[in-house]
Amino acid sequence: MNYLQKNLEKIFYIEKEKWKEVDKLIYGLEDYFLYNAKEIKERRFKAIKEAFTHHYSNNLFYHRYCKDNGISPDDIKKEEDLKKIPMIPDRFFKDYPSEEPRKLYEWLYRITSVEIGDYDFNGKSLQDFLIWAERKLNGLVTHSSGTTGKFSFMFRDEITRKRMFYSADKVLVFSICYPHDDAHVIYPGPIKTHLTMGRWVAEGTKIFKESNRHFLTDRALTLDIVRIMAGQIRGFGDKLKLMVIKKAMHKGQLKLLRLLQEMDRQNKQIYMITFPFQLYDLMNIMKEEGVYLNLGESDSVIITGGGWKIHENRKISSEEFSKMIEEFFGISKDNYRDVYGMSEMNGLALECEARYKHFVPWIYPMVLDENGEPVEYGEEGRFAFLDPAAHSYPGFIITGDKVKLLEECPQCGREGIVIEGEITRMAGAEAKGCGNLMRELMVEEITR
Repeated sequence: MNYLQKNLEKIFYIEKEKWKEVDKLIYGLEDYFLYNAKEIKERRFKAIKEAFTHHYSNNLFYHRYCKDNGISPDDIKKEEDLKKIPMIPDRFFKDYPSEEPRKLYEWLYRITSVEIGDYDFNGKSLQDFLIWAERKLNGLVTHSSGTTGKFSFMFRDEITRKRMFYSADKVLVFSICYPHDDAHVIYPGPIKTHLTMGRWVAEGTKIFKESNRHFLTDRALTLDIVRIMAGQIRGFGDKLKLMVIKKAMHKGQLKLLRLLQEMDRQNKQIYMITFPFQLYDLMNIMKEEGVYLNLGESDSVIITGGGWKIHENRKISSEEFSKMIEEFFGISKDNYRDVYGMSEMNGLALECEARYKHFVPWIYPMVLDENGEPVEYGEEGRFAFLDPAAHSYPGFIITGDKVKLLEECPQCGREGIVIEGEITRMAGAEAKGCGNLMRELMVEEITR
C-alpha cells in the first residue's frame, strides 16, 4: 500500500462495523468498473431500499412528501419498484426562504435526515454561517455558482462526506493509472471557498502531500466575490473587483504553465484537474509560446469536468480534445479522462478509453420523458438518479441535464450503465455549474 492509499484509508474510511449496504459497495469493492452486473444489481437494490427507509424515517420534509405520493418502504420489493421512489428536483436545494442564517438553519432542520442539534450560531454573516454549519455537521457545506441570482446549498454530514471523497479519490486517482508516492496534484482554481468545485478539490486532495498540492491562489473566494463573478454587479466597486478577478485568472494561467514546465523538467507525475475551456485556453497560450511538454513519461493524468462549450459558438469533441492534449502535454488519450458529476450526487461517472462515461455501481441512473416517466435505454431525456450514499439528505434527484443512457458500454467490455454522447441541458433548465461560471469569466481571454 503506497502513501496515497494509506492516506485515503486514514482520512475517508468508515470502520467496517459501521457499514451500511452502500458501504459494502463503496469500501468493499476493489474496482468500481470491473464487476458482475447481476450481483451488483442485487446489492445496489438493498442499498437503495435501506437509504430510502432511512430518509423516510428521519426526514421531516421527505416523510411528508412520500406520504403525499402514497409510497412507503414497504412498497419497494424488487428492482422494478425503485422507480416508485419519490424524487425531488435539483432546484429544491434553492427553495430556502431566506439567506438569513437562522431561517436557513430552520430550513436545513426540516430537510435534513440527520440530527443537527440546536441553533447556536452568534454571527450575521452567511459566509461565517456556512463555516459554522460545516463544523457542526463535521461534514461539508457547498454552494452553487449562483448564476440565476440564488445559490443552491448542499449540506453533507460526516458519513456522506467520507463516502463521497473516498469514492471520488478512488475513481480519479486510482482508476486511471497507478499513482506514485510523490505524485503532485494541480487545480488551477481557488480552494478557500464553499463553491462546489473548489471545496471538493480542497477536501479530496488531502490524500496528497501538502507540498505536492498546487492551486491558483491562497486567497479566499467568498460568497460576495462569487456573486460578482456571477454577474451580480452592485456599483463601480464591484466592477473594479471583477476586472481584478479576470486579470488574476489570466495571470494564473501563465503561472500554471511555468509550474507544468518545472514538473516536466523534474519528471514528476501530476494529476491535473480542470475545466475543458480552461485547458483549451492554456493550450492556446502554449501554442503562442511554442511550449510542448512530455508529461506522459511520468504517467501523468489530466482530468476535466464541467462541459464542452468552449465559448459562445464553439464546442469541441472529447476525441479532438484528447489529440490536442497529446500534442501539447505528451499525455496519451488513455491518461486523459473527462468525468461527469454534480453537486447533489455522491459518485462520479468516469469516461473510459472509448469515451463512454461509466457510473459507479451504487448510483441507479435513469432517463425521464417530459411526463416524468422512465424511458428505455438508448432514448434521450431528463437525467435522474437514486444515490444511496447520501445520508444527510435524500439523494433521489431529478436534474436539468439531458442525456442518453446505455445498459452497458458497447466498446470497452466493462459492465454497468454508461452515458453515451454529449450531456446538454433540457429546454428551460438553468445554465449550471462552477464550470459555466468560470467559462464566462475567461471567455474574453479565450476569444481575444
